[in-house]
Amino acid sequence: MIETIILGTIWYQIIAIFGLSIGLHRYFTHRQDFKLSPIWESIVLYLIVLTGAKSPLGWAAAHRAHHNYSDTKLDPHSPKHKGFWYVFFNRWMMKYPVIDRKSIKDLLSNKRVMFFHRHHGKIHLVSIVLSLLISFKFFIGFIVIPFILSFLFYGLFNTLGHKDGKPVTNHLINLFAAGEGYHDKHHDNWKKIRLGKWDLSGIIIEKAFK
Repeated sequence: MIETIILGTIWYQIIAIFGLSIGLHRYFTHRQDFKLSPIWESIVLYLIVLTGAKSPLGWAAAHRAHHNYSDTKLDPHSPKHKGFWYVFFNRWMMKYPVIDRKSIKDLLSNKRVMFFHRHHGKIHLVSIVLSLLISFKFFIGFIVIPFILSFLFYGLFNTLGHKDGKPVTNHLINLFAAGEGYHDKHHDNWKKIRLGKWDLSGIIIEKAFK
């Protein structure tokens, strides 16, 4: 089981880098200046499913609102206004059912995003069943561990990335959330790809996707 935990944690880091950080956050949500092929888009959208982030449309709409109304009452996941535990446990994901379609017009025209928007639950369920058919250990490492770690560490990303009503740098986030800890620099310029020395996702984008 120790081996399963180690491999599952490594798998989580891969998902965090390519699925959540490079894919969902920087590419789909912020449309940073790099291009993913249709195959890469499909891969990162599948990785996003494994985190339990649900629809990429809902996540992107909420995060764009977070930047537009940062640390105000309109911010969907401001720890100052929503509370630490509300944000840490990602309750904003379930409390954000109404998507502002105007804010995600670019994503609505992406057929791969729309496919995963409509079918993310079924895709996750099929992945669970297939992994259980392979083995229980594989299910734990492939499905359970990355789901739990994504839930916890990206809860920390949204809580510890803000302090006293403003974004801050937190290197604990860099360690567990793929270099996303330079949150103040990200808010200053969300188009900037490389945010700092320990921005692993930014380094990979520069080396592999630019």
